[in-house]
Amino acid sequence: MFTTDRLLLRGFKDKDLDDLLAMRNDPRVQRGATLEPIVPSPEAYKETLKGLAERSTIWFTVVLKESGEFMGQCSIKVTEPQKNRDALFAISLMPMFWGNGYGTEATTFTVGYAFKALGIQRVSLTVLEGNAGALSLYKKVGFKVEGRKRRANWVEGNWEDSISMGVLDEEWAAIHRKSETSKVDFCVC
Repeated sequence: MFTTDRLLLRGFKDKDLDDLLAMRNDPRVQRGATLEPIVPSPEAYKETLKGLAERSTIWFTVVLKESGEFMGQCSIKVTEPQKNRDALFAISLMPMFWGNGYGTEATTFTVGYAFKALGIQRVSLTVLEGNAGALSLYKKVGFKVEGRKRRANWVEGNWEDSISMGVLDEEWAAIHRKSETSKVDFCVC
């Protein structure tokens, strides 16, 4: 388990499945996290979520340090071929935690950890253009727009693009000179 100023970042536990399902069933989260309009049957989707967690190189369940409350998840998945040291980043937080810097804190730690601990040389992500908060967060921490898939998602009566973003290890280091892990407590809990 890792701690940042306000967060606990820990591994996946089966008890997280109900919270993950509730988060993914929130239409505001679905809008930014998936192209699908609805979450399928709860039990089937729990298995999908469990599989995502187990196949991730890093999976953190994000918990509010102060209260122990479930906040969401973030993950890193090293892509094939592994020799390229490229990874995909994903994050989803419960809407009640949006706009308070928690996403920035979790993203900064997780991406920084991937570069330092895993020797990743680039981290990529995909975000829908309608997700203004996520786009702003990713740009703020150092991700750059690398491409755009036009009209990738039909939502609320309109088409929107899917945006590919990435950050390289040396770009990240230049922006985040101070070691994130030096500010982090490691906990054997």
